[in-house]
Order: sequence, then structure tokens, then C-alpha cells
Amino acid sequence: MLEDLDHLSERLTKLVAHTQQLNADRQALQATLKQVVAERDALVQQLDREGSQAKALHSKVQSYESELEGLRTQSSAKHAVLQGSLDLFKQEQTTLQAQLESRNGEVTALRAATIQAKERIDAVLERLPGAQPQEQI
Repeated sequence: MLEDLDHLSERLTKLVAHTQQLNADRQALQATLKQVVAERDALVQQLDREGSQAKALHSKVQSYESELEGLRTQSSAKHAVLQGSLDLFKQEQTTLQAQLESRNGEVTALRAATIQAKERIDAVLERLPGAQPQEQI
């Protein structure tokens, strides 16, 4: 019987040691759980902040895209107006160039007529009685 009591005592000692080990493990697991929960809460907060930042950035991107589209529309409108003005100026330049060429032709014709008239006048003056011979220029 003493042997049974020794055996029981050993088993109880082992059971107490095992219970103490389980308690220590439980406390360590609880501490780890608290740490993991704290990390999770911190990560959730960080995720919320980053989500808010992402929404704000997305809103800014949409705003900038709208502004960019408005600027493109304005640019296209201004380009069309400037192209129209350029086309008008080109037409006007072509018209003025044609007028200039026409005027140059008229000036050339008038110079030729002036030379002919001068030659006729000189010829008439030479035939007049008492006319002096003129020097050629």
C-alpha cells in the first residue's frame, strides 16, 4: 500500500507540475493573445487611416482629371479659334499678294508708258524749230 501511496504521490506531483506548466502556458498564451490583439487593433487603425488617405487621393485624382479635361476643352476651342484666324490671315495674305503682283504689273506698265511718253515728247521737242540737241542721260 505504501507503494501505491508513493505512486499516487508521484502522480500527484506530476499532475501538479503539469497543471503549473499548463497555467504558465495559459498565461503565456494570454499575453501573446493580448499582444496579437493590440497589433491587430493597430493594423486596423493603420488600414483605416490608409483607406481614408486613399479616398482623399482618389478624390484629388478625379478633381485633377476633371480640371485637365476642362483645360483640354478650352485648349481645343482656342486652337480652333486660332486656326480660323490663321486661315483668314492666309487668305488675306494671298489676296494681298495677288493685289501686289497686279500693282507691280501696273507700275511696270506705267513706267513703260512713261518712258514712251518721254521719248515722244523728246522727239517732238527735237523737231521744233530752234531746238537744241539734248544730251542723252
